[in-house]
Order: sequence, then structure tokens, then C-alpha cells
Amino acid sequence: MGASADTRRQDAARGRAVAQALQIEELRHRQASALAQLDSLVGVPLEHLRQLAALGTMRAFIPGAVLVGERSPGSFLYFILRGTVCLHLHDRAGHSALIGFLSRGDCFGEGPLFGDQFRSASAEAETICYLLQISLIDLRPLLEAAPQLATTLRTVYRNRLVASTLGRVPLFSQLSPLARIGIADSLIRQHYARTTRIIAMGAPGDALYLIESGQVVVEVAGRAIAHLDEGEFFGEMSLLTDAPHNADVRTLTPVDVLTLPADAFRGLLSAQPNLAEQMREVVEQRRIANSTVRQDHVHSEKLAIALDHGVLRGRQVLVRDPKLCQEGCRLCVDACTQRHGHARIQTDGVLLNGLDITNSCRQCRVGAECVEACPEDAIQWDQRGALIVTDACTGCGACVPACPYDAIDLVLQGNQKTSPLWGLWDRLQKLRNPVIQLESLSPTQRANKCDLCHDYTNLACVSACPTGALRLVPAEDVMGV
Repeated sequence: MGASADTRRQDAARGRAVAQALQIEELRHRQASALAQLDSLVGVPLEHLRQLAALGTMRAFIPGAVLVGERSPGSFLYFILRGTVCLHLHDRAGHSALIGFLSRGDCFGEGPLFGDQFRSASAEAETICYLLQISLIDLRPLLEAAPQLATTLRTVYRNRLVASTLGRVPLFSQLSPLARIGIADSLIRQHYARTTRIIAMGAPGDALYLIESGQVVVEVAGRAIAHLDEGEFFGEMSLLTDAPHNADVRTLTPVDVLTLPADAFRGLLSAQPNLAEQMREVVEQRRIANSTVRQDHVHSEKLAIALDHGVLRGRQVLVRDPKLCQEGCRLCVDACTQRHGHARIQTDGVLLNGLDITNSCRQCRVGAECVEACPEDAIQWDQRGALIVTDACTGCGACVPACPYDAIDLVLQGNQKTSPLWGLWDRLQKLRNPVIQLESLSPTQRANKCDLCHDYTNLACVSACPTGALRLVPAEDVMGV
């Protein structure tokens, strides 16, 4: 009887498990069918939608809730099932620009999947919103197996990148989203490799160039007079004055630009009188500034130093104020060594505007040479805006010569604890438990670079500085911009 009762209980348990599995399967089917009705997912195979649904969590937000911050790294992709979301950002002059409104069927938060995760727009709930929230970490493996889904999300990303680029250009930021869409339809996307000359001095103007991604330098007779970043534009003076270009424009990193052909540019100014007036004001300001800079050889020399040492490649740079630093003090370097096993920074770098630019990783936002050189894709962005070396690193060393700032070296793995106390403990343990080594072990190498103390809540070097001489500052502040 007992055995029979046990069998019945096991059969009942299996029956409940099968019923529960069928219910989950039916739920996933209904969820996938609902996702298939969303405009942003049209054409994605049902099987991939089922997997997408399995990764998602239903969330509800009240009006005014900030879902994605403009300068905060996002961790989730959202699909709007009901409600309205407002996208807005700030242009380079600090003015708020409305990018547009999203409603049922739209998605947002896809930026970190494909590009610079710190260049998104803020997303704020306008009404009560019901969203499907999906972790980007969980989503990435699915994109590798679901090319149609990856293509769909990449298309959303590219279209939004154009809208965001126009929104960040002060010239266009105050236009309505509809007017910017009209401009976007006339734009041509072009890609240039690093060190490519986009504009040649003396050539006639043929387009307005908007920097979507990357950095360029403006040069006269090989001397740098200006540095332009994403969201800025060039080529307008030649178009407005009908004069040849008065400077070269060369790429510092791989650059994506949006070009507005001359005819479309002039048509835009005819249709937008206010824009034409703003453009004339910008041209006059640049004419005065360029005239001053061309005569300011000191500024040109400082800019050349900044460019040569990669000061402007990242958003922040680690600097030391020599006036506050005690002579011979190495507390910051020692703290870095104790935490990571090997020093990742060195002081006494190059001086710029009275600050010592430390020899450390620049956390290059665009076109990081180490990332391009790594055959294992082992150097990745973390959520704090630093490039980290992951466990995929094989120690091949390809990143070391690739870095133009000598910010990476190779170290032996397994020697990360180097404090005196740890060394004493390690020796005591070896005495208590001697190990007979049967064969020589080949030490493995790993790339070593500053990652802004990834996985820690503070920077070891900055925290160890007793005078506040060492600090992480915005790159523009070093140049006095």
C-alpha cells in the first residue's frame, strides 16, 4: 500500500509539473504573439519573440518617472505596451532639446547594445506607462542567435542616433522634432578612418558636416587650431561665404559624420529664417575665434600636447596638481599597486595648464586602439565608463603596442596580492602546507591597465592622496574649455 501511495504521489507531482509547463508555454505563446504586434518588432520570428518574452519583466511607471538618464549608463531595453514616454537631451550649449514622444510599439534603451552608452537621451514617463523591461546583459546572447532582432534594434538605434545628433547641435536643437526629421531625411551618413583628411584647405565647400561619432582636428599649415567632438559641425563658413575652405579638417579617431549637401543646406536656410540668422551668428563668432586662435601659438601648442597625449580621447582624465603634492610622495601609486597587484598609473606625465597629466589609460570613448587590436574582444566597457580587461584576455599582448599612450602592459597572473600582510600570510600558509611541484608551470600573462577601479566604490589612488592633489576631472576642464 505504501509503495502504491508513493507512486500515486509521484504521478500527481509529475502531472502538476506537466500542467505548469503547459501553462508557461501557453503564456509565452501569448506574450510572443503580443510582442509581434509591436511596430518595433514586426518581422522578428515568433521563436525569438518567445525567448525575448522569457527575458522580460512587466513594469509600471507613474508620470514623471525617469526611466533612462541622459548621462547614466542604461542597463535595460524597454518596449512600450501602453502609455507615452518623452525623450529629451541637452545640446552642447546646455539648452534642453525635445527629441520626441514614444508610444505603444516603440522601444528605447537600445543604445549601449550598439554604440556609446553614455550618449543617450533622457526618457521620462509622460503618462502611466506599462513597459516590458529586459536586461541588456541577458539580451546580448539572444541577439547573436537572432539576427533579425539584432537588425531591427540596430535600425532603431541608428535612426535615434541621427535625431540625437541633430538635437545636440545648438544650431538645430531648438527646432521642432518634426523639422529635425525633415533635415534627417536629407542627411548622408559617411564613415572616415582615423588620420583621414575630410576637408582640404582651399577646396570649395560642398556640404555641412555634423559629427555623429568621433573627433576631428582643424589645422592650418599642419598646426592644430581647434578640436571638434560629437554633436559639433564644420564646413558651414565656406557654404555661407562662397569662399574656399580656410583650414584642413582631419580625423583623430574613426569618425561618422552626417553630411547635408550644399543645395539642401541652402534650401533649409531659406525655409528656416531663424536658423539662417543663428548660422550667421555662429559664423561670425567662429570667424573672430579663428582669427584669435590663429595668432595664439601658446593655445595651439597646448592643444597639440593634449592631442598627442590623448587628453581629449575620454570624458575624464586623472590629473595631479604639483602645487598640492608633497615632494617624493608616492602614496597614490602604492595604493594602486596594493589594490591591483601592479601599478596602473604613474605620475610625472606631461604638464598642461599647470596640471600633471598622469600616465594612465584615457578610457577612449571612440576608436580605442586596444579594443580594435584585441583578437578576443576581451576589453569591454563597464557601467561606470571605463574600459576593463575581462577574463577573456589570453595575454597575447596585441593591445600593448596598439595603445598610442603606453597605458597598457603585460603582467603575470596570480600575483595580485602584494601587501606585506598578505605576503606574510602567504609564506605561513606555504610552511604549514608545503607543495611539491611535480612540473614547472608556465606563468600566464594578462593585460594590465587602469579601469577606474572597476568593482570598487572608490579610486584607490585618489582616496590615498592626503592633500587632494590627485583627482579625476572632465577632459574639457584641463584645456580650460
